[in-house]
Amino acid sequence: MIELEELLRVPPALRPLFDDVNGNPESGYMTRQQARYVLEAYIKRHNLVDTRNPRNIRVDHLVCDGLLTKDETAKLTFYPRDKLQQRLQERMILCTRLTVPGNPPVVRQGRPPTIDIVCEKKMGNKVVTRVMGLEVYGVDPASLAKELRVACASSTSVDPVPGKKTVSVLVQGHQVKIMTRLLNDRGVPTDLLKVTDKSGKAKK
Repeated sequence: MIELEELLRVPPALRPLFDDVNGNPESGYMTRQQARYVLEAYIKRHNLVDTRNPRNIRVDHLVCDGLLTKDETAKLTFYPRDKLQQRLQERMILCTRLTVPGNPPVVRQGRPPTIDIVCEKKMGNKVVTRVMGLEVYGVDPASLAKELRVACASSTSVDPVPGKKTVSVLVQGHQVKIMTRLLNDRGVPTDLLKVTDKSGKAKK
């Protein structure tokens, strides 16, 4: 089964704050919970909790530099604790660790790429279903095309995608459901599939 794990990376503006409490992991990546712990450790170490209202945090220069805007830095002495944690999550760099069976884990910046399934008309009313972006998830296009040919009782082809270092698998007919099932069988979660239906036909 393909595994996806959301990770965070510390941006340059926040490195001094994280370094202050030895919060930068050797791998360079951490979970959201770990990031929250780092900020709490920094708050505790520097006694930043407002004694009159524990929900507010006194903002020092590292907090200002890493988490506040210039206007906020000029105007504010305290900042709500929950909003400061929220700001931290927003400022961290989102990454995704992708583990495909048989391959070492790969960490990519941003959200995981989708596999695009497009159903469209070709040559009049002829409908085809095309899928792209398989290689990232270790799906062999030729093997999928062969299985689609049998499952759909339709002709298939594997073609290069112009301008991209990838190929697409094409099958005759509106075959989104079968395509989705075969990809699920290969360990690809449904939420990684982006379906675009341009055919105007009823789904099979």
